[in-house]
Amino acid sequence: MEPADSILGPRASHRTPHQLRRAYRVALTAVCLGLVAGGVPAACRASHPPQYRYLREQKNRLDVPAHYEPLTFVTFLALPALPTDYAASDWAIVRSHTQRAVSLDGYIAEVFAARDGATYGRPLDQGDLHVHLREARLPQCNPAGAQGGQIVTEVTPPFQPPKTDWPYEALLDLCRRQVRVRISGWLLHDYPHVKDVGNWRASAWEIHPVTDIEVWDPGRETWQKVPSR
Repeated sequence: MEPADSILGPRASHRTPHQLRRAYRVALTAVCLGLVAGGVPAACRASHPPQYRYLREQKNRLDVPAHYEPLTFVTFLALPALPTDYAASDWAIVRSHTQRAVSLDGYIAEVFAARDGATYGRPLDQGDLHVHLREARLPQCNPAGAQGGQIVTEVTPPFQPPKTDWPYEALLDLCRRQVRVRISGWLLHDYPHVKDVGNWRASAWEIHPVTDIEVWDPGRETWQKVPSR
C-alpha cells in the first residue's frame, strides 16, 4: 500500500496535492479528538480538554431535527467569529448556536472521505464524508483556484449507508452534475480549523452532522429528498 493510501485512504491517488495536505490535517485533528488523555501527543493537548470533549459530543449527535432554520451564505458567514481557545463568553455562544438546526443551499465544490474514524470510536477509514458548498454553480467538480469561500458540511458515519443512501459515490455524482442542493443538519464550531479560515474554508462553523440532503427539481420547482432510510 502506498504511504498516502495508509494515511489518507484509497482515494488519495485521485486527489490534488492541496487536497492531500488538507486531508492529512483533518485526519491529525481527528486522531487528537479520538485519543484519551493519557495517550494524547503534546500537540493535541495544547487546547483545553473541555473543548475537545464538547466538540466530540457534538460530532457524535444522532438526533434528527424536526425543523431547520434556513440560512443563506450571507447569514452563515455572519455567524460569530470565535477564537481557537474559548473564553467564558465564547462558551455561551457555542452552546447556544450548536442547538440550532439549519439548512443551506448551494452547489457542491468537492467531496472527500476523511480518515477521522477515531472521532467516532471507529477505524480511521470509517470517518466523515466532507461535502463543501459554494454559493454559485461551478464549471466542474473540484475546480482549480481559491477555495476560501467554501462552507464545510460533513456526513458522519452514523448518517452514511446503511442508515442513508448517501455514499461517497452518490455525493460525488451530485458534485459532478453541479445540481443545486440543500444540506441540513446541526451547527457546529470546529475550532481546530479556525486557522484554516480563508484558506480552504470560509468559516470555522459547519453543518455537522448532516441529517438531510435534498436536490432542487427545476421542473417541479420543489426540493426532492436524497433518500434516507
